[in-house]
Amino acid sequence: MLETKIDVKKTALLVIDMQNDLIKGKEEPFNTVTKMVESKAVISNTAKVIAAARQAGMPIIFMGHVHRKDNADVFPAITDLMLQGLAPRPREALVEGTPGAYFVDELKPLPGDHIIWKRRSNAFYNSDLELMLRRRGIDTVVITGVVTNGCVANTARGAQERDLHVIILSDCCAAMTAEDDEYFCKNVFPRAGRVRTSDEMVTAISGASA
Repeated sequence: MLETKIDVKKTALLVIDMQNDLIKGKEEPFNTVTKMVESKAVISNTAKVIAAARQAGMPIIFMGHVHRKDNADVFPAITDLMLQGLAPRPREALVEGTPGAYFVDELKPLPGDHIIWKRRSNAFYNSDLELMLRRRGIDTVVITGVVTNGCVANTARGAQERDLHVIILSDCCAAMTAEDDEYFCKNVFPRAGRVRTSDEMVTAISGASA
C-alpha cells in the first residue's frame, strides 16, 4: 500500500459542489450523477472524512457552484456536442440563494467551516481559496466532490499549478458516467497527486493527529 502521510496542521479538506441540485437531482443531466453518488456511497464516505477532519482540527472548505437566475454570469461555450445536438438541454439549477444550490443536509457546513461560492469549475478561479489556504500555511489539499472529470479535476489542476500537494478521494467523487469517473481516477489523478479511499484518508488523519 502506498504511503498517505499528512500533516493535519498543513492540510485542508475541500468539499466540492455537494449541492442538492447536483447530487440529489432527479432530472437530466444531473440524475446520472445522483445515481453514481448513490452507488458509490459518496455522501456517507465524504461524511466520515469530514468527521475525522473536524476531530483533527483540519480546515474544511465547502465550495458551491452557483449562477445568477438570469444567466448573466454563464458563458455559452460552443462545443462539438452542442453542434451535434448531443449536449444536455439546459434547465434551471444551482441558482444562487435557492435551496437546490445549497449543500445537502448530510454534508452541511458547521460554524467554523468555510464556504466559497464559485462560478467556474476551477475553485481557485476568481475566488479567495488560495488566499485562505496560504494564510493558514496549508501545503496539501484533500479533494472530494463532483463531478470527477469537471470541477474536481480542474480544481486539482489548479492546486497543482499553485505547488500544493493533492490527494483525491476516489470513493468521494462521482461523474455523469462510470467511464469518465474511472478514467480520471486511474489515469489522470495519479499524475497530479495521490489517489486514496475515504478509509485510507480517515486512517491517515487519525494517525497524524494521534
